[in-house]
Order: sequence, then C-alpha cells, then structure tokens
Amino acid sequence: MRQKFEQFLDEASPASRCLLAVFASTPFYIFYWFINLSGLLDPVVQAGLRQPVVWVLQATLVLSTALSFGFMAWLWPRRRDPRPLPKLGVAVTLNIGIVYTLIALFAGTFTTGANMTLLGVLAIGLLLFDLRTMWIAFLACAGLLVSYDVFVMLGYLPYAPAITRLAFQGVEPQWWWAAWRNVVFYAGLIVISTMLLVMFGRLDAQHRKLNKLSYTDVLTGLPNRRYFMERLHAEVARQGRSVEPLSLMLIDADHFKRVNDTHGHAVGDEVLAVLARLLGESVRTPTDLAARLGGEEFAVLLPDTSAGEAEAVCGRLHSRLAEHAFEAGGQTFHLTVSIGVAQCHGQSAMGKVPRWCSSGPTATSTAPSRRAATARFAA
Repeated sequence: MRQKFEQFLDEASPASRCLLAVFASTPFYIFYWFINLSGLLDPVVQAGLRQPVVWVLQATLVLSTALSFGFMAWLWPRRRDPRPLPKLGVAVTLNIGIVYTLIALFAGTFTTGANMTLLGVLAIGLLLFDLRTMWIAFLACAGLLVSYDVFVMLGYLPYAPAITRLAFQGVEPQWWWAAWRNVVFYAGLIVISTMLLVMFGRLDAQHRKLNKLSYTDVLTGLPNRRYFMERLHAEVARQGRSVEPLSLMLIDADHFKRVNDTHGHAVGDEVLAVLARLLGESVRTPTDLAARLGGEEFAVLLPDTSAGEAEAVCGRLHSRLAEHAFEAGGQTFHLTVSIGVAQCHGQSAMGKVPRWCSSGPTATSTAPSRRAATARFAA
C-alpha cells in the first residue's frame, strides 16, 4: 500500500494531486456540517452556541463543498493530463485552507483541537503541492489568523465567536463541547501523524535513493569508481591485518571506439551494459565487487582470492563473452576484453598498481581469444 501511494505521488499529474486533496477534504466538510447541525437542532446545545455565527460557518461549508464538487467535475476528465495547473492548485489550496482556518477561529484557535486539523491540512498540502502554491495558501491562512487575533486583543472581536460561556460548567466544558473538541483533536492528530510518517518515510527513501545514485554507475548499474576506491582502501587495510590474499582485476573492452563508430553509441551503451551483467555473473556476490571505473574500463575486487583463483574468474568471463553474440543493423559481432590481474602483498591501496603483462594474439571483434594476464605486487 505504501509503495503504491509513493508511486502515485511520484507519477501523479497536477490534476490528480488536486483531485486527491479535494477527495481528502470534502468528507471533513460534510462531517463538520452534520455535527454543527445536530448542535443547532438540540435545545441543550443551542444555549452554548452563537447560532448566527454557526449558521455562517454552515453556509461557508456548503459553499466550499459545492466548490469542491465543481473542482472534481472539472478535474476528473483531466486527471491524466501532465500539464501544470498553477492557478487551479492555488484555488484548491485556498478553498481548503481558509475553511479549516475559519473552523479553528470560530471554535477558538488555541483552546480546541481545530488547530491540529489545520496542521494536518498543511502536511497534506506539502505532500501534494509545490512550495509556491503552499506559500500562497499559508500566507493567506496565517494572515487571516494573525489579523483576527489582533482584533481580539484590541477588543473588537470575541475569542471563539461560535460558542458562549454556557458551553462551560464553571471551568469545565459541557459534555457536548468536550466531545466536539476531542473528536476534532483526534481527527487532526491522526491526519498529521499519518502525513508526517509518510513524509519522513519518503524523505528516508529519497535519501537511500540519492545515496545509491552517488555510488552507482547509471548505465550499467554497477558501483562507480568512487565506491570502488572506498572498498579498495578498506579491503587493503583488512588484508594487511590478515594472511588472506587479495586480488584485483582490471578489465578493458577491446576496440570499443570501433564499436561506437561502426554501430553507434546506443549499441555501445548496450555492449557495456551486457559486459557489466556478464561480469556480475562471473563473480561471487556480495563478497566480490565488480565496478565500472569509467568509459569501457571495469575493475573487480576479489577478497580472499589468490591470483590463480582470479584467473579462473577471468576464464568464466571469457567463456560468457565468447558465447554472447551482439547484434546491430543486421550484423553480428563479439566483444573481447583485455584483463590484468594483481595480487596484493601488504601494500597500501595507493601503492603499486597491476601492470599489463604480455598477452596473447591481438583480439578482434569476431574472435574472443584474449587470455587473462597476471601481475603481482612486490612485497
């Protein structure tokens, strides 16, 4: 469920986001309207209400609900339209925000749970709309709240104009007022808690995604040079504390420029992606680390592996490449690679590097016959 919701948020059109906001807010309008109506029709509750003010709130809820249904009717046929709707987004957020602000003002902003509902509405808005739209709605609602509070402090307007002193028994609220306040408080608490959990969940997911992208080569999906060098330093340090061997393979695709020039860069990208996949299939996971260093250059870090065992990995990669035929423009070709293998004997990661040793016959694009060559660090 969470994955589907996150997928919706990532792929939803502006019209779909507006629709979701309207669908989420309209039931609350109707809910509040019926609660207020039940109080207006109850003789016991009537004494604690300023009925003209509550009727104004009822009319506002009806008007806002009608606007919401109008938004739904206009947005539904356009729910898959990717074009931005900045003005409509502002209209939707203002319609929602101002109504909830009025509910909070009429009931008493600081002594009821209506402010929790208002915060929940803000959380939903931040999840669905861009910051510009939310800034406009926030400034409008905050301006309304501040202006009203200024008039209250100056003595021109009453605090909590929808209720009278008869809503309280001494300092304790009447049962009906306490029930209304608690329902509103818990409704707002549920909304804001859910939205905060969703928002922080998405933030955590985005952090993991960005962290993965910073260490991953986009084309091949293999770790990039940065991550490889970090692992290399760590493995060399670990190998220095142990007696286990550590081997390194450096791999270069032969005549790769010819592939790009002959078949195009799209085919070249496909060749690199296939080479990365075959390389991943040839090593132990997750013990070994295959990475793309850049261009057509790859490397494999082989902990607890001797040079002879690394040559066996070279053989597996050679066999897989020999069996794989690439196709482009009706032509078939094979890829060959040059591989250097080095075994570490106590050097630092920035010490000597593997040298390329003598190799077999020159490889061509149709004859994958290059053999792995071996070099060793001096102790």
